[in-house]
Amino acid sequence: MLTFLYALTGIGSVIGAFLLVFTIVGSQSAPQQAAGAAMAIGLAIVPYVFSRCIQIIVSETSRRKENERLVTQLIALELAIAKIAAPR
Repeated sequence: MLTFLYALTGIGSVIGAFLLVFTIVGSQSAPQQAAGAAMAIGLAIVPYVFSRCIQIIVSETSRRKENERLVTQLIALELAIAKIAAPR
């Protein structure tokens, strides 16, 4: 899924770059250049931000699962050590 989102980000960046070049070359006034540049930036930034948000959600979820697994193992280890250290 992340690969697909990063592919969309790359495609958006390439399209945005072409749009920026065509806007700069073909515009007649500064407002046209500003509007084209804003659209080009939007084509590049919006998919990137969306991809990064999904990546952060996925990594945070896997980090929490790993922490839960480590806590469970730590509790099991503490119980095993307590059994060994308990006086008989």
